[in-house]
Amino acid sequence: MKTLKSLEEKLILKRAQRGDREAFAEVYDFYVVKIFRFIYLKTSSKETAEDLTSEVFLKCWKYIRVKKEKGEKEIVKGNRLGSFLYKIARNLVIDFYKKKQVSTVEIDEVLKNKIKDKKQDILAEVSAKQEVESLMKALNKIKDEYREIIILRHVEDLSIKEIAEITGKSNGSVRVQLHRGVKALEKVMKSGGDK
Repeated sequence: MKTLKSLEEKLILKRAQRGDREAFAEVYDFYVVKIFRFIYLKTSSKETAEDLTSEVFLKCWKYIRVKKEKGEKEIVKGNRLGSFLYKIARNLVIDFYKKKQVSTVEIDEVLKNKIKDKKQDILAEVSAKQEVESLMKALNKIKDEYREIIILRHVEDLSIKEIAEITGKSNGSVRVQLHRGVKALEKVMKSGGDK
């Protein structure tokens, strides 16, 4: 996964803190697709994902500017901007579901589009779609906390440390939940999706 280097990220943050909109545009360009995808996988609504993605970057910009006005040096804990953005996105999705009282998360459209984008031949595409549909059904049958960590780790390709920062859990707790989630997913898949 392509990432901003720590030093590069710190320099961009310092420029953004000084009000440099071009620096923040670099942050936006680098992370917008990743944050959108993360939110879309959790909401299954393109419109909701677009709205919440915009809100993520707006909140981040406001946070950076408030820190500047208060004269605080450290903008984001550990200067890990990516983790900070995912944490904002995660919290917005949680708030969205609290407001809407929606309990299920469907993710099929994003994964189907991902398959289409690869331009596979017809037979390979059909086979891949069946596998993805099976995986999506299985993902929807495991606990939300497991599904979230599996998506962050295996779709978003984030490290255990980054996931821990996003979820507010310890590294060990993330590892345990990831292991349990993968086991639960395997169990559902082996049973043919009938958990």
